[in-house]
Amino acid sequence: MYKTKIGLVFAFVFSLFIVSSCDTDNPYLPDNPDIVTNFNNMYPNAQDVDWSKKGAYYVADCRVNGTELDVWFNNNATWVMTEQDIFRSQLPTAVESTFSSGKYSNWVMDNITLITFPNSPGVLYLLEVESGAKEMALFYTKEGVLTIEQNITNADDTIWPDVVDLL
Repeated sequence: MYKTKIGLVFAFVFSLFIVSSCDTDNPYLPDNPDIVTNFNNMYPNAQDVDWSKKGAYYVADCRVNGTELDVWFNNNATWVMTEQDIFRSQLPTAVESTFSSGKYSNWVMDNITLITFPNSPGVLYLLEVESGAKEMALFYTKEGVLTIEQNITNADDTIWPDVVDLL
């Protein structure tokens, strides 16, 4: 009788393990299938693609050739922006020079993002910097021109595609 109860408990626990280890979640996909098609055409070698919706945009978080990207599309399946975290050593010399000689040079650089757009400005470099409790988002062109200084202290750090409207 004792062995039977242990056997039943073991079977119950094992069945819970099997059920809990099965992936029953359905991954999120954009409502418009053209978004996924356009993404796959742009990045046919993308791996670990995870879709999400941010505001009115659809974002594919993925890896391409070992690099992590966030690829943004609008409702019409049009690519609007790609974000890629980069290292300081990957900054263009002009951006590094402008930052190093500018008013934020003594601030701590927290994050660097390469943002690519299909149209003007084409490419922006976002440097998130902090000094004490204050945080700023600094947007530079590849030529090293500081185009936007945005206070992001206590703010949502999502960079939206319409940031180009601030230029």
